Amino acid sequence: MRFRIVLMVMVALTGSVGFAAQTVFDLPALFPQHVRYLSQFTAALRQGDWLTAETAARAASKLLPGDANWQYNVACVCARSGAVEEALKALRKALELGFSGAAQLEKDEDLAALRGLPAFRELVAQAAQLAANAPENPLVAQAQPTPIRMGGEASVTEANTQWAWDPSSGGYLTTLFALFSPSSSESSEYRGPYAEIVRPWLVPNALAGVLYVNRDADACVVRYENFPGLTPVVYSEEAQRAKAHIGAANGLFSNGRTPLPTVGNSTSVKGNSFFWRSIGRSVSSSPDAMATAFRLAVNNQLYVYDATADFLPGEAPGAGDNFHTYNPAFLLSVDADAADLKQAHPKAVQRGLTELVLAAVAVMPPETRQAMWAQGLFVPTVQRLFRQHVKGFPDYFSSGAHPVAFDPEQLEVEALLQAAHTLRPEQLPPAIRLAVRQDSMPIRYVDYFDLTTSEGVADTPVCVTRILRGRGRTRRLTVEVAPLREEPGMTFRWFVVTGQAEHVRIRPLVASGSLVTLEVDAPGDFMQSGVRRRRVDVACVAVRPDGVVSAPVFVSFRALGNERRVYDAQGRIQTMDYLMPEDRLYEDPVLSISKRWRDDYLYAPDGTCKGWNRTRPDGSVQRFDRLGRRVVEQTAEGAPKRVVPVRYAPRTVPRQTTDGRTVQVLELIQIDAGEPVDVNGERERL
Repeated sequence: MRFRIVLMVMVALTGSVGFAAQTVFDLPALFPQHVRYLSQFTAALRQGDWLTAETAARAASKLLPGDANWQYNVACVCARSGAVEEALKALRKALELGFSGAAQLEKDEDLAALRGLPAFRELVAQAAQLAANAPENPLVAQAQPTPIRMGGEASVTEANTQWAWDPSSGGYLTTLFALFSPSSSESSEYRGPYAEIVRPWLVPNALAGVLYVNRDADACVVRYENFPGLTPVVYSEEAQRAKAHIGAANGLFSNGRTPLPTVGNSTSVKGNSFFWRSIGRSVSSSPDAMATAFRLAVNNQLYVYDATADFLPGEAPGAGDNFHTYNPAFLLSVDADAADLKQAHPKAVQRGLTELVLAAVAVMPPETRQAMWAQGLFVPTVQRLFRQHVKGFPDYFSSGAHPVAFDPEQLEVEALLQAAHTLRPEQLPPAIRLAVRQDSMPIRYVDYFDLTTSEGVADTPVCVTRILRGRGRTRRLTVEVAPLREEPGMTFRWFVVTGQAEHVRIRPLVASGSLVTLEVDAPGDFMQSGVRRRRVDVACVAVRPDGVVSAPVFVSFRALGNERRVYDAQGRIQTMDYLMPEDRLYEDPVLSISKRWRDDYLYAPDGTCKGWNRTRPDGSVQRFDRLGRRVVEQTAEGAPKRVVPVRYAPRTVPRQTTDGRTVQVLELIQIDAGEPVDVNGERERL
C-alpha cells in the first residue's frame, strides 16, 4: 500500500480554523505527538486496520490543521474503507491547504475507489492547476536571512525561522541570519575574563561571526558586551510565547548556506517534584533530543548546561550522579564545591565556564579558527582543550581528565588559553564516530520488567548507552570506532573513566583498537570522587601517528537505582528486589517505573533457570516458569504442570515527594492474560 508520510512540511496557505494560533515556534512542542500519531497510523496501515488509521490521521490533522499531507492521508484511508464522500471532503481540504500532486492522485492505489467519479476528476484538475502556480510555503520557503551587524542583536522571528523534519534526526528549527562586519571604528577592547592573558593575543573582533545565545530567560546571561564582535541572539515575542527561547537548544543558526558558530548556555532545570531533571539529563532521555544535540555539535554549535542539580555529593534523595549517559555533544557545568543545592552557585559557575569557552575561541590563531569552523570541529576542539587541562590530571588517558561536568576552578585556565593560542590547524582533533556492531537485548517480561522495550536509549555517533535491565551479571557489547576522514596509521585507545576498572574488560578485536568487545559487570551503587554513581563510562580516543589526539567518545552502561541484585558465586542472579524504601532513593521515571515485588530465581541441577518465586509486600508468593508464565499447578516433583500467561501494564499511584507533596506516578502491575493451560514439552521449547 502506498500512502503519504512526507509530513511536517506544514503547507499552511489558507489560514484554516485553529491554525492562526500556531507558528513555526509551536512545532517543536507538537512534534512528539505528531510522531506518535505517525507511528499509530503506519502500524494500522500495515495491518489493514483502516478505522484505526483514520482515527490517527484525523487526530493528527487536528494537531496540525495546516498540514495538507495529513488531510491527504485521511482521504486515502477513507477511500480504502469505502467512505467515498468523506474521502472527497478530505481531498478538497488537502487541496485548499496547497496539495498539488496531480500525478500522485492519478496513480495512488489508495484512491482507486474514487477514480470514476466526476468530483474526483475535478480535484485532479485543480491539483494540476495549483502545481502550475504553486505558492511558496510561508513557514519554510519564505524564511529569509535577516541582515545582522556583527556585535549587534540578532532576533529570532517567524520571518527568518523555518522548521524541518528529518526522519533520521528528528525535528529542528533553523534561523537564518546574514551577518555583515562592522566598521573598524566599531571595534572595542576585550573586557572578558582573564583579560591580562587574552588581550596580547587578540586580533580585532576575534569573535566576529560567532553567535551567543542564552536559553534560561537571561537568568545566567554571559556578559557578551565584553567580547568584541560577539553577536547576541534574542527571541521575538512570538518565540517567547511558544517558549522557544528556554531549555535545551532546539535549532540551528545558519546564513542559509553554512551554519554559524554558536556558543549558548542555560541553567534551567525542567519540571519539579518527582519529575525534575536538568537539561543535560532531559536531552539524554529523548532520541529526538539526542539527535538534535549531535546535529548542533557537528555544525559548530556548543551549548553549556548546568548539571549541579543532577550531580551532588551526599546521601539525600536525588543526590549523586543521576546521568545515564555521557554525551560529549555539549558541555556540562557543575559547582564542584557545593555540598547541596542550597550552598550551590550554579549560575556563577556556568557563566565562568561559558565565558572561558569564548575566551579560548578568541585567542585562537585566525587560520586555526577558520579551519575549525570549516571542518565542524568546534565542539571536539573545546572538549579536548578542557580535558587536557584538568588540575592534577596531566595524563589525558586517565579517568580524572574526563569529568562528567566541569567547574572552571578545577581547570588550569592559563595553560588552557596558552594551548588555544598556539593551536595550529594541523593539530585540530580528528573527528571519530561510534557504531554498535554486535548486541544482544534481553527479553522484556522474562529477563526484566519495565515499560521500555530495549536496553538502548538513543545511540549517537559520539555516545552509546545501555541501561542494564537484563538479569545477567555481565553485559557484552561490540562497538567500532572510525575516523570521519580516513587517516593512515591511526590507533584507538580505550579506557575506563567512570566506574571500577576491575569490573570492566576491554577486548580489542583488531590491532588498531578500532573494534572492541566491552564486558561490564553490573556496577550497582559505588562512590567515586565523593559522588554516588551507578554508571560505567568507557572512553575511546583516536591517536594519529604524529601524536595528535581526538576528543573522546563514550560507551555507557547504567544500572538502575530502583532495584537491588544478588548473584551467586557462578554469576547467576539469585534475587532481584524492587521493594526499595522510596524515601531514600531516586531513579529517573523515564528510565524505570516502580515495581512492588521481589523475585527469587530457581535453578535446575545443570544450572539452567527454572523460573522464579515472586514475593509481594504482604508476604504472598507466586511461582513463575522460565518463560514468565504464572504457575497454578505443579507436579509432585515441583515442576510446572499448569500455567497462566501474564501481561504487565502501568497504573498511577500516589507518592510522597521530599517536600511533603503528593504526586501521581506510574507503577507496573501484573495481570493474568488468559486461562490456565497444560505445560508440555512443545510449549516449554517455545
